[in-house]
Amino acid sequence: MTRRPYHRPLPSNWWRREPRLFRYIVREGTSVFVGLYAAILMDGMIRLAQGRAAWESYLAALSSPWGVTVQLICLGFALFHTVTWFGVTPKAMPPLLVKGQPVPARLIVRGHFVLWAAVSLLVLLILGG
Repeated sequence: MTRRPYHRPLPSNWWRREPRLFRYIVREGTSVFVGLYAAILMDGMIRLAQGRAAWESYLAALSSPWGVTVQLICLGFALFHTVTWFGVTPKAMPPLLVKGQPVPARLIVRGHFVLWAAVSLLVLLILGG
């Protein structure tokens, strides 16, 4: 005689009941917009390889009100994704030990933000001339 495995019934709104789970689902959903922006950039690389006319039409599309709106939405979701990911990084990585003592989680999070700001500033200085 074989037994069927037990499947606990799960309501359809399980992720909305607890704030921690809701934030997790929203953070994972923002990756769709990060992927969308990566696809937009990849399209730009393809257009650049196709020649001047294709590149200029790509830039015109990005400069249109619709293009700017899509980019701002993607930027907002990317920022949310980044900030929330930095917040969970200490939980997702193995313990970081310095002289045998674990580094406090807040220092790891702050370190990520400082590094993010430094890299952003460096890129801005390089691209800004």
